[in-house]
Amino acid sequence: MPTSRKKDRLLPQVYVHAISTCVPPKSYTQDFTLEFLLKLQGTTPRKREFLQKIYRRSAIDKRHTVIEDYDKDPADYNFYPKNSRLMPEPSTARRNDEYVKAANALALQAARALLEKLPRVSPGSVTHLITVSCTGFSIPGFDIHILKEMGLSPSLSRLHIGFMGCYAALPALRTARDICCADPHARVLVVNLELCSLHFQQKFDSDTVVANAIFADGVSACLVSAQRADSSGAVFSIQAMCSHYIANSEADMAWQIGERGFDMRLSLYVPALIEQHMKSITDSLFAKAGKQRADIDIWAIHPGGRAILEKVQESLGLKKQALQISYDVLREYGNMSSATIMFVLERILADKGTGGVFATAFGPGLTVECSFMEKIKGPDG
Repeated sequence: MPTSRKKDRLLPQVYVHAISTCVPPKSYTQDFTLEFLLKLQGTTPRKREFLQKIYRRSAIDKRHTVIEDYDKDPADYNFYPKNSRLMPEPSTARRNDEYVKAANALALQAARALLEKLPRVSPGSVTHLITVSCTGFSIPGFDIHILKEMGLSPSLSRLHIGFMGCYAALPALRTARDICCADPHARVLVVNLELCSLHFQQKFDSDTVVANAIFADGVSACLVSAQRADSSGAVFSIQAMCSHYIANSEADMAWQIGERGFDMRLSLYVPALIEQHMKSITDSLFAKAGKQRADIDIWAIHPGGRAILEKVQESLGLKKQALQISYDVLREYGNMSSATIMFVLERILADKGTGGVFATAFGPGLTVECSFMEKIKGPDG
């Protein structure tokens, strides 16, 4: 037996005990957004046709946002200048100010909801806090707000994973797992917070129009520990994780700070790249975990967009039903960057089914993050 496999057997089993999610209360349907943008940007037949194509094929019904101006009279706008053209566009600083204000409240809401699901875990017993976000910055950040308002230990170890994009939830889980392997008594609170809607821009290029059409706001929180007694319900047992960078794909997906918000580069070739590499990446994970394709009972795929889900489905030879939860999250919420895969996993954890879980998310780089987990029933069934 290889030495590495012997070492793996000595490591404690690490669990994702519960997941909570939340979104801003304000939402807009995709139909409303399309009509709004047709008035704002549909100045030529070509632009109108492109907007209709993107929105009507998005497989999204509605999205949530911290911006509440769009269905108000311009005189009542709070985020945008008080005119129907929304001009001049808010600066990056103005957008980040809104991020800081909204992030504190939403992160706290998700974290509190999580511990309500875990009555055996007191706030003071949490030893580590990992926060994840790519849509804004502040120092001190929303980690300090959570610490103060929830009464977490002032000696809590904190780590922020910033600006990684849609796949960042899985590196956060990997980090939490590694902490718990090093210290079996650790309890790690992980909070993913993304306010993508703050970066809506009026540039009319394919990257920006597509980004405007799919991204939204959402937050997740979960607890990771090696102590099975921390929860009485179903859990995910983290078995193996891997990361794969697709060579020479940097130009196809990127996220950079601009003067009027963050600028998204989102090539139409991204779904094809994922389709091309998905099988070899999954084969690598299965080999690392000592698993076979037949060991997968549940598929948790990041719903980055309709085309991405379809390409993953085709490349892995799956029926649409196998990805139904991912399609449902996309339809109800859109793409909430790093928080999105956690919305998928929350629903899987609440579902009755158990067994092997394959989770994957994609992001700038182009990077594919994967995890093999086992969903285990709680003692009450």
